[in-house]
Amino acid sequence: MKNALLGIFLILFAMPSLAQTSNLDELPLTELRQRLATSADDTTKVQVQLALGHLMLLKPTKDGKDIDSAVSLATQAAALSRRLDYHFGIINAMLLSAETYYNRGDGETGLKTAKNALAFSQMHNNSDGEARSYHLIAQYYSTSDPVSLQNRILYINKAISIFRKNGNVLWLSFLLTANADLLFNADRITEGLRLLFEALNLGKGVSRRTVEGIYWNIGRISYDLGDYSNALKYNLLALQTAKEVRDTTLQVSLINHLIASTYVKLQDYKQTIPYAIEELRLAKRYNDRGFMDAGSSTLALAYTHTGELPKALAVLEEMKSRAVTNLEKLSITVEFLNNLIYAKRFGDAEKYVLEVKSLLPAISSQNVKELMNAYNSLASYYSEIGQVKKAYRYTELYATMAHKLNYAAGIRTAEYRYYKLVSLQGDTKSAMKHFLKEKEIKDSIDNIARNYQISLLHIENEALEKNRHIDSLTREALISDIKLKRNQLLHKVTIGGIVLLLIITALIYSRYRLKQRSNALLLLQKSEIDQQNISLQHLVSDKNQLIGEKDLLLKEVNHRVKNNLQIVMSLLDTQSGYVQNEKAQEAILESQNRVQAIALIHDQLYKTDNTTEINLSLYIKELVHSLNSSLNYSMNKVAITCEIDDITLDVSQAIPVGIILNETVTNALKYAFPDHQTGHINILVKRAGAFIEIKISDNGVGLPKDFNPTTSNTLGIRLLEGLITQLEGTFSIENDHGLTILLKFPFKVYNTTTIVEGKRGLPPVSKYLTN
Repeated sequence: MKNALLGIFLILFAMPSLAQTSNLDELPLTELRQRLATSADDTTKVQVQLALGHLMLLKPTKDGKDIDSAVSLATQAAALSRRLDYHFGIINAMLLSAETYYNRGDGETGLKTAKNALAFSQMHNNSDGEARSYHLIAQYYSTSDPVSLQNRILYINKAISIFRKNGNVLWLSFLLTANADLLFNADRITEGLRLLFEALNLGKGVSRRTVEGIYWNIGRISYDLGDYSNALKYNLLALQTAKEVRDTTLQVSLINHLIASTYVKLQDYKQTIPYAIEELRLAKRYNDRGFMDAGSSTLALAYTHTGELPKALAVLEEMKSRAVTNLEKLSITVEFLNNLIYAKRFGDAEKYVLEVKSLLPAISSQNVKELMNAYNSLASYYSEIGQVKKAYRYTELYATMAHKLNYAAGIRTAEYRYYKLVSLQGDTKSAMKHFLKEKEIKDSIDNIARNYQISLLHIENEALEKNRHIDSLTREALISDIKLKRNQLLHKVTIGGIVLLLIITALIYSRYRLKQRSNALLLLQKSEIDQQNISLQHLVSDKNQLIGEKDLLLKEVNHRVKNNLQIVMSLLDTQSGYVQNEKAQEAILESQNRVQAIALIHDQLYKTDNTTEINLSLYIKELVHSLNSSLNYSMNKVAITCEIDDITLDVSQAIPVGIILNETVTNALKYAFPDHQTGHINILVKRAGAFIEIKISDNGVGLPKDFNPTTSNTLGIRLLEGLITQLEGTFSIENDHGLTILLKFPFKVYNTTTIVEGKRGLPPVSKYLTN
């Protein structure tokens, strides 16, 4: 029961947090309200309105009125920001509105609002707002399936990249922590830990409250993976930090709960009691049922194990008074039963056994954890009083559900009880089998915890070394600065001495007239040199200006090409509305996707500093996302994964590669999985020496057996042949358990002096559409 309560508690009651829009977010609610009442209609008032709206959504006792207040504050902030032409306020007011829709469960409107904020940010070149919008859009992707989880990580990474570039340490620390949680969900534990420690180092410099949350996250992951020593270490650090920042929210109750639960795992029940009491005190202060029940359960368990059963029963009686539903009554009854079994009070326990049995028929099969806890308690009771058959029956029910959930700790518990029950029956062979199985599961769980401990230790050492290196560099910089100042002083003293010596020498030898002519000549030469330096500076300035203008022109060209291609796509979309023939409409859609493949390249050239080269990983992922949205949007039955090396291609190679990928992925989505079949498409791009290798494969129906690529005259094959010829490469097709297309072409390095037929430039777009 204890493990189940903790699991449910961590899943249901870990509160989401909003990163700050300004330092005002650190202020308490009462002070923000006072500031709002006395603020003039300026940008500071907008920031106060936004901070107050955020805190309304973060209130632990939040209800519909609080959400309505946040909506009102977002509306007021947006209106004032538009009057002031304050882009920061406009963007964050839109994002606060999107958060209110999220809290109301209106995901469609919330996502639309967040995308509007992104568009507004991009229109006004507000990278900070763009990053915040990416973060909010990411929240609308579920973490329950791998594809959505990867999309959520992708959007969070986009935001992280912008904040890292802008040096926004507060938001960077927050999003690194959020991304770490997503990586933990994807079983990428080590990557997640590295992000948490990076966030921790950043957070120490900007917000102790952020540090509190990061410590708790590390402690939570350590607990989940069975590393209880580190769980205790980091949750105690989180509690210490909470005291430093005077945090009195339910987050502190959650920290106390995890510390108490960790002491339970370590079987130090005396240490459990004060933290469970503090958890329960805060839960009662906020009248939060989930926190109160979890704290009561932990405290009762600790009292029972320290020989204070009357105190435990008193805590459980108070918990029982709050139970209303059958599910709540079952949970508290199981708690009574577990504590009485441990205290060997089997006579008193019998009443609760009967009550559990009477409640079980009313419990839905969807409440798996509650049912498992009940079966486990009944099995434990009957095992203790020697009724082997009944104990075996409830152990069977418990084991079946544990295996269905693949719950390792539960399977281990079942195997150990099987071992005890079979031993009582005298079946030594079967008992030994269950005993060995239980030890095998225990070793597996211990290995997971041990591997995690090793990873955590390595990452802690890496973080320590980085900090030492930073300290060393800081000291070296200070020493260098001192040496530089000393050398400058010596230089000045030396120059002063030389000047003084010249004056004395001039006076002694009385050669004033000769010195005067010499000085005049020197001044003339200096003037000429100064004029030459000024001319050189003008030349350098003109050159830098020309270079800057050239880059701006190239970006403008790419921007206009992209816009023109968007117009072409819009014309095609309009044309499709007037075409009744389904094949014609399909051909127009394919043309739209081909144009989109080229438009994405020019879009990337416009958005990045590099005006001639394309990041292939980013480009392919955006292209696949576009195709997935246009062809796979209705069913989402086909999963698309990308494994792409970090490769930068010249645009002259990127365009044919993009069109090839567009053709192959489009064909796979359209023809490989008929009748809405589920399937998988994998795109692998890697650098192999002087060549680029691309592999596009699917597990669909494949090509017809009589299909011959060498004699086929289809448009797709003609395009593939023409484009691979343009790349001076080769391709092959494997039609076995799906379709696999292998491409290989030489990787070419271009530079700004490359000459193509007498001038630097790119092949016309039509060349790739007519081959």
